[in-house]
Amino acid sequence: MDIKLVKKILCDLFKVDSYSYGKAQVLTFACDNDRYIDYKGKKYSPLMNTVEDDLARQGVSCISITRLASRIKGKLSHGKVFSPDGAFARALVTKRLKGLFLRDGKYPYSYYEEKIWERILDETGAKAVIGINPSRELCTVCHRKGVWVADLQHGVISDAHPWYGAAFRGKDVRERLPDAFLCWDMGSVEVINKWAKDLGIDVRPIGNPWVERFIKKDKSDDLYCSLRDQYKVKSNGKPNILISLSWGSYNISNKFVHPELERFILDNIDKYNWMMRLHPNQLQGFATDSGDNFFKYFEATYPAGKIEWEQATKMPLPLLLSEIDLHISWNSSVCIEAACLGVKSLLMDTNLLPGGFKEKYYEHLVSAGYVVKVVAEYQLIKEWVDRNLGVSIIPYESYASGYVALIKETFLRVKS
Repeated sequence: MDIKLVKKILCDLFKVDSYSYGKAQVLTFACDNDRYIDYKGKKYSPLMNTVEDDLARQGVSCISITRLASRIKGKLSHGKVFSPDGAFARALVTKRLKGLFLRDGKYPYSYYEEKIWERILDETGAKAVIGINPSRELCTVCHRKGVWVADLQHGVISDAHPWYGAAFRGKDVRERLPDAFLCWDMGSVEVINKWAKDLGIDVRPIGNPWVERFIKKDKSDDLYCSLRDQYKVKSNGKPNILISLSWGSYNISNKFVHPELERFILDNIDKYNWMMRLHPNQLQGFATDSGDNFFKYFEATYPAGKIEWEQATKMPLPLLLSEIDLHISWNSSVCIEAACLGVKSLLMDTNLLPGGFKEKYYEHLVSAGYVVKVVAEYQLIKEWVDRNLGVSIIPYESYASGYVALIKETFLRVKS
């Protein structure tokens, strides 16, 4: 964990909190790393604020809660974002300490955190909760109070994922699980349904509401139009290739770009327009130290002015992908959004290859031809790029109608 984050948590331990957030019909949950788009001088959460704005158009009021030493709230954030920093810090520390003494390998459960969520729900009066990875404690309180709670997909969902795989969540008691999982595609639905269907949990495809805004290109969507006009990708006739970074890439010697890919980039530095995009966690969240180290690596490795990373990191991912010819990554769920926009991806993490513990990641995308996994070797990278440049593929199946239905159902749920 980033040392700056640890310091923030330690400082928060001594805070006295106010829960005067006001009333709302829907409570949402997201953290700093989910709020990374700059829009009208505030930070915007692509997924959660899209949901909130669409609910607001139906007359549904929302309040959002953030935690884990979050800084983006109040005047810094789009929408109404609050956090009882002191209480969450104390709950986190006690949970981690409890985990040190558990011998059964189970993730610790916090009754202290339960009380925090109970107070928040009492104060806001929310009848529904939509969150990114809502905690077991939040789900428990929602069930006790008869509040519908849903988990909104924000990245990869796979059998090997500790938040979604049967070997992990299938062991949880029902009260610690959400009422619904809102997934981007059927591949994700099938993973969760392996264990959730028999528990009566609603697992449904709704597409990616953020990506759909940039596919729809609605001229009445102020955010879409504003960001589209703000960012312009280089257009000089050369193919555009995006490298999306991951944080915590322990199995790459330099932690960022595998030496074989690095060599391919340098050998073809003038042949293509290269772009690199940092993970949101490397800018604000768990891994800002990784971001700091990337800047040092980048300056020491690549010629000045040859690779664009600032705009590629700041601009909306769907807008960037709409201008990209190919996408390459060690291991990033950006490949899912890329597929939605008809862009092929190359992944090289050894853990994704046969025998690796992430072997089943992106199975549906692989079988549909959107993703290829290879060993990180120069020749294999070159062959994939040569073979796929100029070859189009239709965008991944859309489930936008499921999202429209969700907004309508949520309206009816909180208005009843």
